[in-house]
Amino acid sequence: MNRVWQIQPRVSDDIVLQLLHNRSISSQNAEVFLNPDYDRDLHDPFLFLQMQTAVDRVLIAIEKSEKIVVHGDYDADGICGSTLIMDVLKHVSDAMGVELNASVFLPHRERDGYGVASHTVDQIIKDKTSLLITVDCGISNAKELDAGEESGLDVIICDHHQLAEQLPKFAVIIHPLAPGENYSNKKLCGTGVAFKFACALLICARERGIKVGDGYEKWLLDLVAIATVTDIVPLLGENRALEKFGLKVLNRTRRPGLLKIIQNANLELGKIKTDDIGFRIGPRLNAAGRLKDASVAFDALNAKTQDEADSYSKNLEMLNRERQRISDFAFQEAKQQIIGQEARYAHVVWSDSWTPGILGLVAGKIANEFNVSTFALSKSGDQFIGSGRSANGLHLVEAMRACGDIFIKAGGHPEACGLTLESLEMVEIFSNKVNAYAEIVLKEKLESQEFLIDAQVDVKDINFEFYKNIMQFEPFGTGNPTPVFALENATVGSIQAIGSEGKHLRLRLEDNGSALECIGFGFGKYASQLKIGSTASIAFKLRVNEWNGNTKLQAEIADIVIK
Repeated sequence: MNRVWQIQPRVSDDIVLQLLHNRSISSQNAEVFLNPDYDRDLHDPFLFLQMQTAVDRVLIAIEKSEKIVVHGDYDADGICGSTLIMDVLKHVSDAMGVELNASVFLPHRERDGYGVASHTVDQIIKDKTSLLITVDCGISNAKELDAGEESGLDVIICDHHQLAEQLPKFAVIIHPLAPGENYSNKKLCGTGVAFKFACALLICARERGIKVGDGYEKWLLDLVAIATVTDIVPLLGENRALEKFGLKVLNRTRRPGLLKIIQNANLELGKIKTDDIGFRIGPRLNAAGRLKDASVAFDALNAKTQDEADSYSKNLEMLNRERQRISDFAFQEAKQQIIGQEARYAHVVWSDSWTPGILGLVAGKIANEFNVSTFALSKSGDQFIGSGRSANGLHLVEAMRACGDIFIKAGGHPEACGLTLESLEMVEIFSNKVNAYAEIVLKEKLESQEFLIDAQVDVKDINFEFYKNIMQFEPFGTGNPTPVFALENATVGSIQAIGSEGKHLRLRLEDNGSALECIGFGFGKYASQLKIGSTASIAFKLRVNEWNGNTKLQAEIADIVIK
């Protein structure tokens, strides 16, 4: 498959107008997009059909000191959402002068699996729990949750995952995709749903004269910012406003443990952006659930003292480094399974030695490197469990459904999913079926692999005013990607392979007396193919490089063509 640059047609010399056009944002909607407003862009939480019922039930539970369990998930979204719900429950109970009787349960990836397990519900009932609040899970656990109804267990579900065929009958459901739901933002992450629940709870508390303080909910947005990025939801509409203001809160967060995580990630308060969440903060939080227990990350986020913050974040940092080591090794093994295969439209890789917690990382790395949707599986007992990551827009849940009734368990998002198969034979059947489905869906699209580019530019166009205009489009992410530009037929002024084993490329390109410094991560192999004075074209993202007190613009190479 050839990668073909698809440069968007120029509609304006004004780069802001060009980028708005490329993102199909009309002039009437430009102001809303470029300048998110908290009060204008956030929707009323009571648009959720069952929100009032959920809030009333929680306030009764707090007032009567009923036992509450918050059941989260083992990823960053579930951990942040659980932290958020516990924060607001504690804040409201303190304002009411009532001792909170609540705890958090985060499932273990291997012992409990994804979602709410039957044995977990049994234990919750045995512990005389009155109210279970699920965060980032629960919508696909009708059988497990309905079993608690006879024991008097009330359930509130805060979830956003794809709906199962059968929904819990006795639960109060806060889910943007629920049948008949009025809430317009269908793409909230799990923590986003939890935030709307927290906002509604605080609104009702204020109406009842409970002094919870104005604006308390805004201090929860650091958690929403992290989860919105790590769960890869579109940064458009309400999500864009949540992320915009969430980044402001994250950059002055008051959580000791999160401050320590930020420090360990070599980030600086005031300068944290979405990429920093996606590549530095998120992986650290996810490392706990991947290798050990998600409670390690939860404890770090909820540290109250500096000593606790130091201890918990240190454990998290050690897990993250181990996660990097074993996921890199598994990725290399997975690559060897693919190299030499005939071209496929969906990859299925597996090993009985891979730790289940790193399967999503392996699938993601393969999908990114080969631009092919990938499922990575590992043996767990007598079964094979796995994770999938999408490429080229393949809807993973629909792809699995097209394979028929071959799964013990399957579900997730269009872009990321989980699955369980009973044997290696079923893995092979799944591999063939999902590839056949992907070929039907994607073959015509992938005959020529398009690489979308926002605009062609000259070196003389690139200055800090140009960069400032681009930054109006932050925060970048799904649905609003970082702009990519093309610089064509520039002269190579200098070449250097840098980094470990020369994996990266440093380049200076010159054009009509102007020069642009370039960095290409993973492009080191081109150093031997380029010559000073030769001609090259690059697709790039513009960034600011700060070093020893000097600040300059730098092109981060996304693709390169040697003339």
